[in-house]
Amino acid sequence: MSRDRAHSAWKSAETVKKLSDRVIGIGPFSVGLDGILTWIPGAGIVYSAGASAYLLYLALNSGAGFGTVARMAGYLGLDMLLSDFPIPGVADLFDLLWQGHLMAANALQKDIEGRHGVPAEHVARVDKERRKRGRGLGWLGMLLLIALGAAFWLSDFWATRQLGWWEAFKAADVELAGYTAGLPLVAGVVLALMFLVNIVNRAPRRA
Repeated sequence: MSRDRAHSAWKSAETVKKLSDRVIGIGPFSVGLDGILTWIPGAGIVYSAGASAYLLYLALNSGAGFGTVARMAGYLGLDMLLSDFPIPGVADLFDLLWQGHLMAANALQKDIEGRHGVPAEHVARVDKERRKRGRGLGWLGMLLLIALGAAFWLSDFWATRQLGWWEAFKAADVELAGYTAGLPLVAGVVLALMFLVNIVNRAPRRA
């Protein structure tokens, strides 16, 4: 795999990141077409699927390792699953917060950098952005922790504690916007997101 070809894939992945998750910056967070188009029926799914397929194509075409491709597929697959979360409104919120395309693109770029380095004209900017990204993911982790506490508070868990803590947890439901979901499902999704955010947050520090 030639260096020029790999760096071309790196730059293409950077473009996908900006379009998908970095069109509008809000403090430490940002939102892109992946989050904006979710409010237009059908448009978000078409864009998300197309961007995901293109990132996987870039990975295969640039000679990315199996582990990198598998990790990218995991990020992108979870992005699609969260888009179908059973509580309307919550799914849209996940689309805004879960930046699957950005994480998949970052994984591909790290793979390319390990073999060919960062394209020379992007070295200084990449270092700066990775430090900023680490801080942003720290804030996201804190918000997820708050969301976990809110899920327990909004559920009927406290009213059923006479069943025992474990039985109360399994039986509890969370009501939001007229829809109901089991507390174990909601807590499991939030914990999975916290775990993945922790993994992604560590990546720049090892670089």
